[in-house]
Amino acid sequence: MKKHIRSKIVKYAMSFLIGSIFISCTGNETKERASENQTSDSTLKKEKEVEQEVSYNLPSPLQIVSLFRKSGLTFLEGVTNTQKDPAKYTSNFSKSLNLGVYAADLAYCVLNKQRQEAMNYMQASTQLSSSLGMTSIFEEGAFVKRFEKNLTNEDSLRTIIAEVQMATDTYLEDNEQRQISAIAFSGAWTEAMYIGSKVFEKSKEKGLNDKISEQMTILSRIIKVLKLQETKDAGITGLIADLNSLMNLYDNFDSVKKNKTEAKEDEPVSAVSLTDQEMTELSKKIAELRNKFVTS
Repeated sequence: MKKHIRSKIVKYAMSFLIGSIFISCTGNETKERASENQTSDSTLKKEKEVEQEVSYNLPSPLQIVSLFRKSGLTFLEGVTNTQKDPAKYTSNFSKSLNLGVYAADLAYCVLNKQRQEAMNYMQASTQLSSSLGMTSIFEEGAFVKRFEKNLTNEDSLRTIIAEVQMATDTYLEDNEQRQISAIAFSGAWTEAMYIGSKVFEKSKEKGLNDKISEQMTILSRIIKVLKLQETKDAGITGLIADLNSLMNLYDNFDSVKKNKTEAKEDEPVSAVSLTDQEMTELSKKIAELRNKFVTS
């Protein structure tokens, strides 16, 4: 973790230092040198923008599920991914995607005191992480043993899940594998939205309607992060297309278009309460994408 923090400090310090050098350059240089500086300055600016985008703090799967629970999310038998054999996922893309799905399922089971199910997803997550080269994370943190030991203590389990997330993010950033984080988060977000929409179908809890709509407002940021990593995994292009199709559906709902029209200038567009028909259409699309992800 300290290595991760020092790395970021060095990156930002170097960006600032080099940027200052460019600013202090005089106009007496040749056109060729000026052109070189302009190109370098543009490259630095682009790299800084990329760094900021990748480092943007999206909510963790645990945070998303926690928000849903506060809005009326109850436990629904059979709603999580029934495929608990990680060996089924063979490509790095499907492993990464379903690592996120398992993370959301794990959080959902922990928050609903489904202890054995939670243990199953913890073990499945460990196997997928290992197949992606992250065995050391779980060995060093002894996460599985600690998780099993604290199965009856929700606060401890939440802490362990948060530690796993932090250790994984740090490992992937230090090893320049941010594409795995981006893909996994997409899987976790989709699974959380799927669970929320399925519970809403049963309960018709208005709070869940509002929270699902609220979560749709961060989808454009998820897509931006994926685009930054698109060249690192062939599966990301299709994932972006899938998520764009979901976003386009939501953006074209009458309730959403009306809300955008009424929004004041320079104010962010807020989430809206969707109509029953809109929720039905959105839930159907989410289920379509989620089922595609878990069977890929």
